[in-house]
Amino acid sequence: MAQAAAVATENRDYYDVEKNGSLILKLFNTYYRTQIHTGKIYDESPHFFLVKPAMLENLEIATRASDKLLLDDAIQRAKARNGYIGVSKYRNPKLGYYWLELSVMPFMMGDTVGKDNKGEFFYILTQFVEFTKKNPKAYGDLTAEMETDKDIEVMLSGIKKMADRLDVMRQLYPEKMLVAFNPNWPITEVQKLLHSLKDNDQDWCEVFFEYMIYVMGKKS
Repeated sequence: MAQAAAVATENRDYYDVEKNGSLILKLFNTYYRTQIHTGKIYDESPHFFLVKPAMLENLEIATRASDKLLLDDAIQRAKARNGYIGVSKYRNPKLGYYWLELSVMPFMMGDTVGKDNKGEFFYILTQFVEFTKKNPKAYGDLTAEMETDKDIEVMLSGIKKMADRLDVMRQLYPEKMLVAFNPNWPITEVQKLLHSLKDNDQDWCEVFFEYMIYVMGKKS
């Protein structure tokens, strides 16, 4: 998600998923119908916010076929997980125009991980690390060697730093609206986590994948 670093200067009504429908429609009509990508409406909108898919369903918002496909896809995928559409706002500083990107929330294990949602992924990863610390009999304790191995300490600190990207949004939305995972960590959920670690090129993922295999192998 785009970071909402200046929350205090934004229109906070955007964050209320029960009441932000009219604001979202005004923003989307400006963006998708008039194709105007500058102005006060963008300055006042947050860098990231959520909207209920029902607020947008069955409305003729986009004029371009490609935009309509993207909107419809986001609506249907958000409905399928009983979740929300995430709207991220970006700005080209040289040309001064804004653009919007859509995502589906909450982030779930198995979703493709990229630069815009790695905060959510690494947040879930830290929850798994904490689970192994409290329940070492299940998969082994991933924090057990931190005090004696500085490389592990650096890796876990780096992962936590990326997870902290979610802190601003966690002040605005409940955790369950942003991420969804099974806190009991059955093997099927751990397999999804391993798959996500193996198949993306974000910092620490390859190393942490190998470390998890090492710790779980020792446990076996």
